[in-house]
Amino acid sequence: MFARICIILLVFNVAGCVSSNVRQLKDIGQMVSLPDARSRILEYHESGQYLQEVQTSAKKIVDAVEKAVVGGIKYPAVVMSVEDVLVSTYNARRKQGFSDNISARKGVDANVILGILPVIQPTLELYDSLLAHNVPVFLISHRPENMRVSILENLAGAGYSGWSGLYLMPPKYDDDSSGFYDEVCRGLSGTGLNIVARVGVIQSDVAGAKKGTAFLYPNYIYSSRK
Repeated sequence: MFARICIILLVFNVAGCVSSNVRQLKDIGQMVSLPDARSRILEYHESGQYLQEVQTSAKKIVDAVEKAVVGGIKYPAVVMSVEDVLVSTYNARRKQGFSDNISARKGVDANVILGILPVIQPTLELYDSLLAHNVPVFLISHRPENMRVSILENLAGAGYSGWSGLYLMPPKYDDDSSGFYDEVCRGLSGTGLNIVARVGVIQSDVAGAKKGTAFLYPNYIYSSRK
């Protein structure tokens, strides 16, 4: 829904995704026009600030995992979201004007099906580093199971390989996906793994069973996910 674009600016203020050198709302309750909201998203991403904040997030994750491993934790693991953590939906969403109507969602889905979402390079470097240090990585996508082949092809084309599991959305989460990430983490923990880092783009990605340190990637578009 178009109203969600307005919420993005509130997310920026609360989550700290946009620093002081990007124009922000003076009043958190102030409304902003859709063209202005879109302009701010473009400025945040195209200025390079988004990529800088991704790099900062990736470094924090490396530090947290290294601290856990050095501390002697047994069977460490990392759980990461796919969309806008490993690969980016930005180009697809930009073509849709960062809208969230049915047409816009189908446009993003088409890019997923074609397997053309581009890599987020700092994450690929983080990912390779984790595997090089024998820390398994488990992936979660909020796409349905029938997109598995497309997602696998997209991840491979973006340079990812060697993950320990890829979890896609089961039908019971069609109406509300907020508990899916937590369910996966609980299941992995039940096998004896120690999740040392959980990486997502919205709060529900890392909420729930407090397993490991939660990391939220810079969030230029999501206020919620459906």
